[in-house]
Amino acid sequence: MSWDDSRYVTQNPWIRGWSVENLVHIFTRPYFVSYMPLQLVSYVLDYSLWGLKPFGYHLQQILLHAVNSVLAFELVRRLFGRFWLAALSGLFFALHPCHVESVAWVSARKDVLSAAFLIPAILFYLSARGGRSLRMRPYLASVPFFTLAVLSKVNVVVMPLFLVLVDLAVLELKRRDGRWWTQVLGSKIPYAIIGLGVSIVNWIVEVKTRAAYARDPIRYLVLKGHTAWDYFAHVSGIPRLNPIYDTPPTSVDFLSVVVSLAGLLVLPALVWIGFRRRNRVLAFGAGWIFVMLLPAILFPVPTYLADRYLYLAALGFCWLLAAALLAMGARIKPKPLRRAVAATSAAAVAVFFWIHTARYNRVWADSESLWSYTIQASRDFRAYNNLARVRMEQSRWDDAERLFVLGSRQANVTSWDGLTAVYYKTGRMTEALEANQKAFSMHALKEEDPLELAELNYKRGAIYLAQNRLDDGIAAFTAALRLNPLHAEARRMLDAALEVKQRTR
Repeated sequence: MSWDDSRYVTQNPWIRGWSVENLVHIFTRPYFVSYMPLQLVSYVLDYSLWGLKPFGYHLQQILLHAVNSVLAFELVRRLFGRFWLAALSGLFFALHPCHVESVAWVSARKDVLSAAFLIPAILFYLSARGGRSLRMRPYLASVPFFTLAVLSKVNVVVMPLFLVLVDLAVLELKRRDGRWWTQVLGSKIPYAIIGLGVSIVNWIVEVKTRAAYARDPIRYLVLKGHTAWDYFAHVSGIPRLNPIYDTPPTSVDFLSVVVSLAGLLVLPALVWIGFRRRNRVLAFGAGWIFVMLLPAILFPVPTYLADRYLYLAALGFCWLLAAALLAMGARIKPKPLRRAVAATSAAAVAVFFWIHTARYNRVWADSESLWSYTIQASRDFRAYNNLARVRMEQSRWDDAERLFVLGSRQANVTSWDGLTAVYYKTGRMTEALEANQKAFSMHALKEEDPLELAELNYKRGAIYLAQNRLDDGIAAFTAALRLNPLHAEARRMLDAALEVKQRTR
């Protein structure tokens, strides 16, 4: 897939074997401006079994999702003690169409992998919190699983907030109880320390790209409320799913602010209502969705909306939906008819999810189908750039150039880097050098990405050699290798250039 899979897998030298050097690098260095070492370790496992054959990588994605579906069943069963509620929740979770992105996209391994560690962490905590006192053995098992989860994807650091809800329900403590702090908050300290540590590491290494709307507090509030409503809609499985969602235009009038505030407050309000009515399914369901969506809603990330952020959050919706269907069936008086209504409605939802999942899964079959589908609904530069790469692989240079030009209307490095490659391949070296310089200018507007900068220097060196500027080419290749010593093509071109220079002396 021409969307990060090359960075994470096909061109990643650190996943090619269980060598000490590879493992030390994975656990001590950030990769692709993030620190999620267990995601890379999972690719090492794939590579050791399958090499670079896509089948094996997709197989692990599917197996992890299957495991997570079983874990989802067990989590709901343990929370509420209701078999059919748990069974339907696990089934809906397994079939939910918004999970296609996380399961079909190998680069989204962190979503399915982190869930496979996070849910056991919660299950062990539930075993530890069987009563008012904390049982240490399962608690000490929960903390390592949480650690593995955050080393797979840092967003899951919010999980202890859900555990607070669990404690409040299980312990039923009142504020006048002086042990409230120690019993509810004290047990979350290890999770907080681990989560904070990994979060700080990721904050340091990540490229600090903030969405433009984050500069205006009111507009930020309005758009985040809009995001919340969009997530609520998408978790239903009804709207058209897309790999990239464009940021919608926003208005800061009174009505927009009120509607946005409602979007941000509706889940906390449902949690409160659930506790007031002693409805744990509602309280925990709304609380789970809110907690798992919190990183996507709270922080000004450049991505406005993404299906992958719903991977864990969707479980809360699934058990709320299952509970609603079972409650609807329970209202039917004749018992045989009650079961028939519940079974029919559950089957209808499952079939609906299955059909939508099957259709959307075909979109993710390959890069061409994915990006041809995406640009029907998105004008994001990433959609244009990725489809342009497909056209380059097909040697359709005019189409690739047109798409990269469309992408370059939004300031980004990749469009100009792509134009550099197109011009180089079609022998237009002057234009290639101009596009390469523009890519450098775009890169200067953000925090430095050494791998990206190395690639720009490599392409500059190739252009210089084509223009018979041997010394300039050697300097550019040297700069590329200084930034990325493992850039094989830059090494090969530098050796060839030095050999030519040696012969011409």
